[in-house]
Amino acid sequence: MEACEYLGITHEADYFGLKYENSRGEELWLNLRNPIDRQVSCHAVPLRFSLRVKFWIPPHLLLQDTTKHQFYLNAKHDLLDKTLLVNNWDTAAYLIALISQAEEVDYDPLHPPHNIYLQASSISAIDSSEKPLDLLQKIIEEHKKLKGGKRSTAEYWLLKAVSDQETFGEERFHAVAKQQPHEPLKIGVGPHGVSISSENAEKQLITFSSVISASSQKRNFRVGYLLEDGSTTELEVKLDSSHIASGLYRALTEKHAFYSCETVTSAVMAQCIRDLKGIIVSIFNEDSNQGKKYVFDIRRTCREVYDGARRAIYQENNMQMMGQSKSDCHDHGDNCKDSQEKYIRLIDSMLCKICMDNQIDTAFLPCGHVLACNNCALRCEKCPICRSEIKQSQKLFLPVEFRTTERIEC
Repeated sequence: MEACEYLGITHEADYFGLKYENSRGEELWLNLRNPIDRQVSCHAVPLRFSLRVKFWIPPHLLLQDTTKHQFYLNAKHDLLDKTLLVNNWDTAAYLIALISQAEEVDYDPLHPPHNIYLQASSISAIDSSEKPLDLLQKIIEEHKKLKGGKRSTAEYWLLKAVSDQETFGEERFHAVAKQQPHEPLKIGVGPHGVSISSENAEKQLITFSSVISASSQKRNFRVGYLLEDGSTTELEVKLDSSHIASGLYRALTEKHAFYSCETVTSAVMAQCIRDLKGIIVSIFNEDSNQGKKYVFDIRRTCREVYDGARRAIYQENNMQMMGQSKSDCHDHGDNCKDSQEKYIRLIDSMLCKICMDNQIDTAFLPCGHVLACNNCALRCEKCPICRSEIKQSQKLFLPVEFRTTERIEC
């Protein structure tokens, strides 16, 4: 996305999406595979979209500082907007102190950041207990402990604390059950599955692995899933509008693919609907894009985004190293240049072809291919090269340890 490139997020744009508000005041995700004029009324100029985190992941998996900063801004927005609830008030005090450290740096008793404290005090705890009277004092004590910490460090630890919260990464919906229309339900779709809660019942979690089917029709949404005893059941709910019902169906399908799957299946990528003109045209030409509207815009899973970003950043660092080496060796002739390039190729060949981080040190038997580190080899059932079954992984002990940061000095 151009917005991510402008912010310096070059390899992790898949975590983000664009949100807009329709004529009914509902916040919806813009489908980036469909024309904008089919989703938003272009009569309202200028069009306003919000760049938001669509798929939340733990901060240690974020590779770019620019991505971490945008995650922090989104987490702060969700905390203040009460979209993200914390588990208890002690955690709320800690998070408010981290926000203060990230915005104002160290605590100054002569000029305490009461404006930030007041703004951040809108954070709510999930236990719905009353705000403690000594909350401000707890915030100040936590803020004093952070003295000397960098803003970027405070942002990271806020993301780390937020990722441990029960509602982390959840997209929340309000609905009523078809069987009990007078009892409102809160439905959250997050990294681990679908949570369902109400005032008169305990919170229930439907994991992605237990979901059998999901569908939406007009304002209704239905999900079928397995119970612990192996039997199947269904939950059917009604939402405020057909857009929200479609949003719940989209959230469940996209998050299941992103967090649980190795790759996004073609059934998800190609799922679409057509208008009347498109249906007529498709009778004569199934490949026509006339009137086609894609249901999902997800293209890569969490693993694919992370691996792709890591490889891209690694290659960029290699190019910078080679550029520096060429500059250093300019006065020493072509022999130094050739030696440096051969050494870089040698380092590349000795890296694990799966994680592209550790040195290869394991052979697959009986095929004999050597291309992975021990950690990655343990997760493989078939050889990635010949696809033969791996019956044993043999640890290798190489006489030389290669480091990617080394370079030849001329």
